[in-house]
Amino acid sequence: MITSYYFTPEGTLKQNLDEEAMRAAVKSQQGLLWVDFHRPTADETFILDEAFGCHPLAIEDCQQDSRYPKLDEFREHLFLVMLAPNPNFKPEQMPDEDENGEEATHEVDLFLGRNYVVSYHNASLPFLQSLLDRAKREPKRGLGRGPAFLLHDIVDAAVDQFFVMVDRIEDEVEEAEGVLQEVGREETLAHILDLKRRVLNLRRQMSDHRETLQRMMRMNHPVLSSDTAPYFRDILDHLNQIEDDLDVCRDTIDAARDLYLALANTRTNEVMRVLTVLFTLTLPFAILTSWFGMNFEHLPLHDHPLGVWIYTGIMLLMSLGMFLWLFRRKWF
Repeated sequence: MITSYYFTPEGTLKQNLDEEAMRAAVKSQQGLLWVDFHRPTADETFILDEAFGCHPLAIEDCQQDSRYPKLDEFREHLFLVMLAPNPNFKPEQMPDEDENGEEATHEVDLFLGRNYVVSYHNASLPFLQSLLDRAKREPKRGLGRGPAFLLHDIVDAAVDQFFVMVDRIEDEVEEAEGVLQEVGREETLAHILDLKRRVLNLRRQMSDHRETLQRMMRMNHPVLSSDTAPYFRDILDHLNQIEDDLDVCRDTIDAARDLYLALANTRTNEVMRVLTVLFTLTLPFAILTSWFGMNFEHLPLHDHPLGVWIYTGIMLLMSLGMFLWLFRRKWF
């Protein structure tokens, strides 16, 4: 599906342009054309070449999934690959693909030209739809400042979605930490370790985004405007904040893991101590019964009518004595 808005030099908004109208708008290098490709067909993707003259390698990258942001510079346009959070993201289903086959992040491909911006994505992204609605509702605000500012709005909205994702991760980490301390189940430990792996992957993606934007800001490309530099620096500040929040999540997970291992070690020592005490208290019974259980003819009190009770009393007194000795040594 293709959605297109063209903010003309006269300040009017045209919608749903055909291929010829797009080509004419790009060739005029006036106004601002924004075309959004959502899960396009092969024929619709062909418009990237016919109307916009996008580089074949960039078009090929659009048709392939990427897990890392990237920036390519061409003569007439820039090609930027961004990752945006999956709106259906759930921390408790944090493998690369959850049980419904949804990834934690979705790819958004962006082309920036002299008077156009092209967004290309295969997943439904609410933040991008909100920007499209704003461009339709308030074209001067959404499209009137030029392509570089529109690109900033898209990238800024995508990055801001990561704040929501990080908040969900923090809540999940705190919940898992509480369960781990109260119950100490191994499956909870496995889950929290999986959370750590996802946090590290997400932090690496944020670092890649930051490096990509810094590289773009250093470029002296004709499609970029120096007026947008402060705005992109604001996005870099957001990325740094997200990285700091993810570092806190990682440290919390490490602390929870260490606490779990300490509690597990304490429980093991407690069990071993109790078993040792029980074994020590039953030691007189084991020694005497094994000694007098031997098949010798002459044993003390062997024929005495109260022999069994005497030996039982001796064993009980010995166990009681050992119990008092252990108690005085504060073994329990």
